[in-house]
Amino acid sequence: MGGFVLVRSYDPLELIPLQFPVDKNLYFVLVNPEFEAPTKKMRAALPKEITMSHHVWNSSQAGALVAAVLQGDLKGFGKALSSDKIVEPRRAPLIPGMDAVKKAALEAGAYGCTISGAGPTAVAVTDNEEKGREIGEKMVEAFMAEGNLKAVAMVKQLDRVGARLVSSISR
Repeated sequence: MGGFVLVRSYDPLELIPLQFPVDKNLYFVLVNPEFEAPTKKMRAALPKEITMSHHVWNSSQAGALVAAVLQGDLKGFGKALSSDKIVEPRRAPLIPGMDAVKKAALEAGAYGCTISGAGPTAVAVTDNEEKGREIGEKMVEAFMAEGNLKAVAMVKQLDRVGARLVSSISR
C-alpha cells in the first residue's frame, strides 16, 4: 500500500488506506543527523501516564491529521504533525538541536516538522521539491549550529504506489 495507511488494530491486524488527493503534491524533507538515538532509550523517555488534557489534545490532532490527509490540506497536515504534546516534548531534548531544527524548518516555509519515529531523523513537509531542498539546508544548518551535529537531508515525494517488485533474480 502506498500513500498513507492507518493501523486500526494490531490484533488482529487491520489497515485502512487513506487516499491523499492525486492533484496535490506532498514532499517529505528527511534530515538525519550523525547521532544515535536507540529506540529503547527514546521509549524510556516517554511518560508512564499522561494527563487527560494531553490525551484529548493528541487525539484531536490525530483526527485532524487524518482529515487533512483525506482533504489534501497541507497546512492542516503540517499543523497536526507539529502539535504533539506527549512524545515530542520528551524526545526532542534528547536529540541535540532538535528544537532549533524544527524552528528552522517552519521559518523556511515547511508546513510542519516533527521527529520521525523514535528519532533522531527530523521530518518536515512541503508541497514543492525545490522548497524542500531549501528547507532541508536550513535544517542541516540548525543541527550543526545548535546541536553540533553533521546531518544529511533528502527530499522524497509521497509514494502513492507503495512496496513493489522492482527487479527479480531468475532461477
